[in-house]
Order: sequence, then structure tokens, then C-alpha cells
Amino acid sequence: MEFKCRIHEKIREGEELNEVDKRNLKEVIKRMFNFFVEHNIVPVPRNYAKWFFVFCYIVENNIEATTEQIIDIYYKIFKEAKIDLRLSNEIERILTEVRHTVYEYLETVEKYDKKIEKHEKTLEDYSRQEEISILKDILKEVSELRKVNQELIAKLQEKQKETERLKKELDALKKQAFIDYLTGLKNRRSIQKALEDYFKDYKNYGYPFSVIMMDLNNFKEINDEYGHLVGDCILKGIGEILRKYLRAKDAIGRYGGDEFLIILPGVKLEDAVNIARRLKTVIQNHTFYCEDKELKVSASFGILEVNENFNSPEEILKEVDKKLYEAKKNPDHIAY
Repeated sequence: MEFKCRIHEKIREGEELNEVDKRNLKEVIKRMFNFFVEHNIVPVPRNYAKWFFVFCYIVENNIEATTEQIIDIYYKIFKEAKIDLRLSNEIERILTEVRHTVYEYLETVEKYDKKIEKHEKTLEDYSRQEEISILKDILKEVSELRKVNQELIAKLQEKQKETERLKKELDALKKQAFIDYLTGLKNRRSIQKALEDYFKDYKNYGYPFSVIMMDLNNFKEINDEYGHLVGDCILKGIGEILRKYLRAKDAIGRYGGDEFLIILPGVKLEDAVNIARRLKTVIQNHTFYCEDKELKVSASFGILEVNENFNSPEEILKEVDKKLYEAKKNPDHIAY
């Protein structure tokens, strides 16, 4: 699906806005800032530019969107991990408070530095007794400064701990958005994004790669006979095998159910077939210990090398899925 904003394109190209564009622009700004206020979004430049595009798309297409739908549109346009908007705003708030605390500390130090400089200058012009009185004042103010300094340091440490906690929560949410919880491999969205990136590199720079689509034979029957806990145990074991026998730079993802998508950068078709055969043998020879049961499974493999005939990642997925279907009917369970 393609997302466009005519106002954005005209402004970028330096074209004059017509009356409709001007009315839409006012509505975009109005709805966007109402959304900022309602959800406590900090309107920094990186937020402003993206949200402007989102509301421009909504207004120009007369979309009556709820808050959840607006957020969904945002993540569909920019293909970012879908995280808790309130958590992201909370991090911005904490970081802003930290900056203000630092500025407050620096201003306080500067204020007392100026007072001390003033007293030092005054010492040169007064008698010894007056010097003693001034020194007492200086010591008192230095003591106050030390107290203020300690309070500010305590504030900074507290804000730092809170910021670190929120960052850990955010990292965990991002991980959930890209990792399959059961196998620890990339999830469907993440492996599709990897395929898009490798395809883009192939088109732009000619970097070769091959793709393997794999699934387990008769996995439904295993689930039906032994239950989903046993099925989950086998899928987890498959994930461990794939990580062990494939390279660190290979992209491996659970595409859905018992289907796995493997991207092999820099690998030609012949080598990809050999890799699939090795995985097939390893899986067949492996014993899965699940719920006090010893089980054996086998897998089928569809394989292709990406070439200039492919125009999109979607075409690659469609073709490798066909190869997998052929492999399921093939006694060797491999098709390429």
C-alpha cells in the first residue's frame, strides 16, 4: 500500500499551494497539535515531521481515524516497531527533566562562583577584621553550595535510574516486536523486512543471495496426537538446530506455524541446495524429547536463488512457496 501526501510533495518541490491545499494544511496542523496535547507527545523535529506526514495522509483521504487507527497508520507508513506510545513519551519527559536538572545545577554553580569572585575582590579592599567577617560569609555560602550540589546530584542519579529502567522496558518491547517468542528466531514481520533489505541490495549493488522455505512434514498430526505443548517443544528444537547449523550472518525466521524462512547472503543455488540437504539430514536424525516422549520429525525444503527476473520480495516469496509445495510431493522432500 502506497502512502502519499500532496501537501508534503508540493512544499518539498517548491510548488504553490491552492486553496484546497491551504485549508487541508490548517486542518493537518490543528489535528496534529490536538493529538500532541492529548497524548503528551514532545513535538521535537523528528516527531513533528513524521506525524505531519501521517495527519496529512489522513486529512487528504478524509479518514475518520480513532487514536489506535492513527497509531497503526504511523507504524505502517514508517515500518517501525510498534511500541507503547506512552512509554516513549515518558522517556522524552524524563530526559527533559534530566536536562533541566543539569542546567539548574550549572546555573547554581555559576551563581556561587560569581559571589565568591566578588568576595575575593572585596578582601583586597577591607581591613583584617572585615576580611574575617567576609571569610565567614564565604564559608557559609560554600557550605550552602555544597548542600545544593549534593541535592542536585541525588536528583540526577534518581532521574538516571528511572531513564535506564524505561530504556530497558523499551528495549524489551522492541525485542518482542521483532523476535518470535517460541523459537527465538526472527518473527514473520522481521524476516520479511530482512528479505526486503537483501532484495534492495541485490537490485542496487548486485549482491547475490538464496532463499529456503522449510516446513515440517505431518506437523498437524503431531499436534493433534500429542498436543500443542509437544508441538511447541519441537518448534523450539527446530529453532535451535537452525541457529546451530547456519551462519551468524544468515537471516532465519519463523514465517508462520511450522514454516521457516531462511535467507543465505552470498550463496548460489547449488550451495543452498547442499545446505538444505544437510539440514534435512540433521532434523531427520535428531530425537526430540518432549513431555516424556521421544519423537522424530522430517522437513521439506523449497529453494531458489534470486535473479533479475524477480521484481519484488513478494514474487520471491510466492515462487519459493511453490517450490516448497513441490517438495512436499517429492519423495526427496527438496525442490529447486
